[in-house]
Amino acid sequence: MRQIKRKRTAGLGLLIGAMASGVFGSFAAPVQAQDSFGNQVIQFPVDTTVEFEFKESHGAYQSSLGILDLETGQPVQVLFSESKPYDQFGTGQSQTRSPGQNNIGTSLDFVGTVQGGTVQNQLTEFTFQANKRYAFYLESVSPTGQTRRTVLSSSSLAAVFDGSLSSGDRGGAVGSRIAWDDDGLPQAPGKDDDFDDFVIEAGGYLIEVGCPPVS
Repeated sequence: MRQIKRKRTAGLGLLIGAMASGVFGSFAAPVQAQDSFGNQVIQFPVDTTVEFEFKESHGAYQSSLGILDLETGQPVQVLFSESKPYDQFGTGQSQTRSPGQNNIGTSLDFVGTVQGGTVQNQLTEFTFQANKRYAFYLESVSPTGQTRRTVLSSSSLAAVFDGSLSSGDRGGAVGSRIAWDDDGLPQAPGKDDDFDDFVIEAGGYLIEVGCPPVS
């Protein structure tokens, strides 16, 4: 079992030290090489628990993000779900629309946060079973409820992966950032592609390494 968490722990120091001295070098590299975490597929060679953090959302649609088993085509776990479309929903306060622009880190364009009550949990985790093929899905519904759509991370028009699961803190982004366009369809008149509709980060630090197999 491997665990890839959001924060550095003492276990990371053990891993880095061991790899630097060559203790784990002969077995850790092949295992890492078989990981797949991107648009093509989510797949690991051993059971791997990954911790996720919700960062923010933009846009007026209300969304849920989860994990899909590609073998069955069925959802297996919801990671984050919006309980309302955006932080100021229902308050009567006007919103500054900014479609077509990347608004990550701003309060523009219907921002949704944990602090504002749009999403209830900042962190969650999921254990990916060894050698099973997964993808992420984002399901969204319009304010009127008349439009529903679901996009998958297997489309680069819907989800952009930035960074690796064990890349640590990269100037404020930890691990792999996954930014979504909830209308991840081929370009059409009026369609934006700002990839800020739902933003999460995955992993950051590999904190546990299993013992090498005994031959």
